[in-house]
Amino acid sequence: MTSESSEDKLASLISMENLDAVSKLVSIAKRLNELGLLDLVNDLLSDEEFLREVFNQLLTTDNVVLLANMENLVKLLAKLSDRKMVEQLTKLLTLLGMLSDSGLVDSMGALLSNGDAIKAMQDLVASIGDSLPLLSKVKLSEAVKAAVESVKAGESVSVVALLRKLMTDPNVKRGLLFIVGFLEGVGKQLSQ
Repeated sequence: MTSESSEDKLASLISMENLDAVSKLVSIAKRLNELGLLDLVNDLLSDEEFLREVFNQLLTTDNVVLLANMENLVKLLAKLSDRKMVEQLTKLLTLLGMLSDSGLVDSMGALLSNGDAIKAMQDLVASIGDSLPLLSKVKLSEAVKAAVESVKAGESVSVVALLRKLMTDPNVKRGLLFIVGFLEGVGKQLSQ
């Protein structure tokens, strides 16, 4: 195995095929030298402190993460360049602006930064979730119809008769007990 000498490498570079490219590179190097840029680049490359600072700036955690996730970023940019996605994001940003202008974003931020409020909301959602099987048995449309009929029929009923009915009707009692129990549960969760 023979190693190629420097002269052989130079000779292969200065072939007729490469001569035009080498000539252009030499012209560029002459012009850069005339402008003083070669001396500047040479001085910068000789300055270890400058090079250390350049590498420190280039090799920040953010830049390394950016380079590591380049494929994901390209995919994201491709999605963001889609016309339909741009329209949807524009609508979303408009909606967020409206929420912010109304003060809801600040309120939500304050609420979410309060650990006790978050815990109370989680407990409330859990208790509502536990009540869903019971609530699924309630036919709201029928309950609303019955309430409307009761109101229409009750216009001539005295308050005393209405109270008597509330105290004796087992369906009304169950509904009131459910509502009172639900409100007690919410109150307990909010006071913790």
